Amino acid sequence: MTHIQSDCKYEYRVGSGLFWSEMFKFNGRTPEDGNNTLASFIVYGDLGTGPYAEYTRVALKDELKNNEYLAMIHLGDFAYDMEDREGRIGDLFMNNIEPYAANYPYMTTTGNHEKFKNLTHYKDRFIMPWNEASKNSSYFYSLNIGPLHMIFLNTYAYFKEEFINEALTQTNWLIEDLKEANKNRSLRPWIVILGHHPLYCSVDWRFPTYPENVDCQIDAPMLQTHLEDLAYTNGVDLFLTAHVHNYERDAAIYKNETIPSEVDTQSMHYNPNAPIYIVTGNAGNRRARNDPTSKTPQYWARYLSDDYGYGRFKAYNETHIYYEQYSAENKKTVDSVWIIKNRLSYA
Repeated sequence: MTHIQSDCKYEYRVGSGLFWSEMFKFNGRTPEDGNNTLASFIVYGDLGTGPYAEYTRVALKDELKNNEYLAMIHLGDFAYDMEDREGRIGDLFMNNIEPYAANYPYMTTTGNHEKFKNLTHYKDRFIMPWNEASKNSSYFYSLNIGPLHMIFLNTYAYFKEEFINEALTQTNWLIEDLKEANKNRSLRPWIVILGHHPLYCSVDWRFPTYPENVDCQIDAPMLQTHLEDLAYTNGVDLFLTAHVHNYERDAAIYKNETIPSEVDTQSMHYNPNAPIYIVTGNAGNRRARNDPTSKTPQYWARYLSDDYGYGRFKAYNETHIYYEQYSAENKKTVDSVWIIKNRLSYA
C-alpha cells in the first residue's frame, strides 16, 4: 500500500466471493517522521495459543482500547507450533491475535519454533518489509521510525549448520545496514536491534548443568561471538530479545562486563557506553509456567520476573527512551527504565 497519510483513518475488509471479514480500522502511520516524533510499541515474544497466553491476550485488548501505539512487535515463537495439526494451530494463533493485529502493524522476527520446513509457515503468514539480501523472506529487515533505526534479525540462523549461508548473508547485510544507520545518526540517533535469542541472560548457578541453563550458559555466549562486537562498535543502544520464558532487564554490557554509564540508577541510564539488553519472552508459551528466574543472577542483571506479560517501548525523542514491563497476570507495571543520552553515539 502506498500514499497512506498519517492523519487519516482507513477501513478495510478481507475476503473473497461470499466470505468476508468484519470491518477493521487502522490509522495511517508515516515511518519517516522526524527524530522528535514519539514512536511507541508493544513488544513481547513466546506467546503461544495455550491458556497461559490468555493473560496477555486479555490485557492487550484492554491496553489498546485506552492507548495508541504505532505497532505490535512479536519476537518469535508464535504458536507452538504453527504447522501442528496440519496448520490448524497456526490458524488458531492468527485468529487469536486478530483483535489487535487487524488494527495495528504486527511486526515480527522468527524464533526456533518456526523452523518447520525452512520456516515455511512464518514466511507464508508474515510478510515483512522487503530488502534485496533477504529475498523477500521476512527473515531480516530494518525500519526508520521517528528517532529510531530498528533492525530485526533472524537469530535462529546462527544456531544450525544448515542455515550457515543465511547467517552469513544476514551478517553481511547487517554490517552494511549499521554503516548506513550511523551515517544517518543525526536523523535517527537511536539504533535498536530486535531478535528472538538473547545475547545475555542469567544462569542459575545452583544448577550449572540444569537443562534450562542451556539458553543462557551455552546459546547466549555463542550468539555473542556473531553479534556482540557488531553491536558495540556501531553504538547500538538497545537489544530486545525473547526465547527465555521470563523477563530480564540488564545493564549496559560488553564482553560479559557491566559497562558504567555516566550515571546509573536502578531505573535510569544516562549516556550508556554499551548496549542495554532486555529479554521479554514471558507472554505465554506452552508450558505450565514461565521459566523460573535465576536465584543467582549475574551482576549486570537489574530486574527479573516470571510473571506473564509484555513490554511497552517508547522513544520520545532524540534523547529519551522509556521501557516498562507490564505483568498481565497481576495487572501492574513491574519494572521500568529510562535510557537518556545527549550525544549521537558512544562508539
